[in-house]
Amino acid sequence: MKSPYIPFLAFFILLLLTIPFSFDFATSVVPGWHTTIFPPYFIWGLIILVVLLLVTIGYWLISKRTDRTNRPLFVIHFALTIPTVIYLNFPSLLLDVQLTDQDELIKAIHFRMKLIPIAWILFITGQILFLIYFIRTIGQSKPNTT
Repeated sequence: MKSPYIPFLAFFILLLLTIPFSFDFATSVVPGWHTTIFPPYFIWGLIILVVLLLVTIGYWLISKRTDRTNRPLFVIHFALTIPTVIYLNFPSLLLDVQLTDQDELIKAIHFRMKLIPIAWILFITGQILFLIYFIRTIGQSKPNTT
């Protein structure tokens, strides 16, 4: 890829999409109690946010060291990352709440619950591929100090 900034910009946009604009987490309303209960999706969203921040920084470092980016690896990495970001931003995307039959709704919920681990596996696979690519690219582009 001739423009090494395209992957950086693409993952920067994904990073912006994962920033929670509403910090909706449960807090205690009992006076004197200062407990905060973070739901699992909040913790997972925070993990995704940190990983995407590191990936964005990684693509920025790659763009500063080389003038070309491996297009197939970028496309694969982006495609493997998208399902988790979509799940994080639109948790009820595949859940049709207009279903009147309770059995159909339960089937839709079970189907969605089967897709969540698949999205996480794809996300982790994409990040491992990026880490390998990052290490190889940074290792090859180091200037000789001898």
